[in-house]
Amino acid sequence: MPPEMQLDWVDRFKQLLNIPPEKPIPHDMSAFFRFWLLFDAPSLNHKRPVEIWASTLLKKNPYQKRLAKSFCQSRFTCYELLDFDEQKAVYRMLTGGGEMTVKHPAGEYPPAPLIFGRFVRIGNHYELIGPYTSFLHEMRGEILLQLEKYNHLEEENKYTTWENGWRVFGWSIQRAEEMENSKSVQTGPKVSEEKTSGWPVLEEKNETLPLYVMQQFEQFFIQYVSSFQKGTQALYSQSIDKLYQYLSSRFGNRFRWEHLDEEAFIHFLSKWYLDQGKCTPQGSRVFLNTLKYFFRWLESEKMAHVYPVFRKVYIYLIRTLPVAVEVRKWLLDHGICQAEKNPETVEEKQEMSMFTFSSSGPVVYLEGKWKPVHLSAVPSFTTEQRFWIRGKLAKNETGCYFTQIDGVYPVVVFDNPAQLISQK
Repeated sequence: MPPEMQLDWVDRFKQLLNIPPEKPIPHDMSAFFRFWLLFDAPSLNHKRPVEIWASTLLKKNPYQKRLAKSFCQSRFTCYELLDFDEQKAVYRMLTGGGEMTVKHPAGEYPPAPLIFGRFVRIGNHYELIGPYTSFLHEMRGEILLQLEKYNHLEEENKYTTWENGWRVFGWSIQRAEEMENSKSVQTGPKVSEEKTSGWPVLEEKNETLPLYVMQQFEQFFIQYVSSFQKGTQALYSQSIDKLYQYLSSRFGNRFRWEHLDEEAFIHFLSKWYLDQGKCTPQGSRVFLNTLKYFFRWLESEKMAHVYPVFRKVYIYLIRTLPVAVEVRKWLLDHGICQAEKNPETVEEKQEMSMFTFSSSGPVVYLEGKWKPVHLSAVPSFTTEQRFWIRGKLAKNETGCYFTQIDGVYPVVVFDNPAQLISQK
């Protein structure tokens, strides 16, 4: 293979595993790269090298042909442990399929609950071929959701179906690092959001969802989403992925659909979603609309009765959520001022403040009164909508100004609009 072609395949492998293009393949990934190149990369006349090798065995004995077929059909993906003892371990593809009995000599490798690897049938048993990586069982649900997504979504022949497992492998490595970092990071004191906005203060669970919920996600993709064009499928996949992240982090394996009451939907759609970043006004509309079809599908299939509650929140947020995204971007550009050099004249504190653009200009609700806020520019848009702003607010003799903005969220109050001016 010419050197320039070798570089092309190196770049392709980096893309699959989300390795930055300017960095070399890590040393602990070099064996994975070689096995990907041998078994899964269409690097020889658009065929996999293992297929070329198998074609040379046509005149060999039946055992060799069966073995070659097993090598060709082997798939690098995620497998879950079903059972084990001192002599054997029983695995199965996470996405389903038959059980695979694997010889398990003591001390050769631990029977990890979840592994990314490749099993090849040799005679009446399977063997683990090549490198593998194990993951915590708590990642099972997230990995399954990613695998199902790629099973029903292929990117215009950019990658082959043999490479789908590698894509999820790269995602899983990244996700495991995020989970590890989130456990080690010590956060500072938090603003009490429960008192100001009614949002719950959540404890991250990092648990998978019940199996029946994961199966409902899969059914939705098969019965409803798979008929759409690939671009539309990707939008649905992104929205369901966010829903999964929220439900697993807030409820974990105790989740039931009836947990999604009005308060939960408001928190998920108007705060948690915005805190994930990379939101656009149009993207927020797509997010709400794709979820609308999902919850309506659940209702029509008699799997859950949450669509009426979702619809109530949806009708309000389909107008206000895109505006909140736009206002956040504008405030980050024009709404932050530096605190004065003399700290004795400035009172600055972290808080959740209610903010709006009134007829007399921008104001913030503070100490029982609406007070003017100094901004560096006049907004080009008008809105009577009210927002929660999480950040640092400084006060001096001339008024208020933001020195830090961490989040902007729409105020959602259905039953008692008077609460808008009573909350502090």
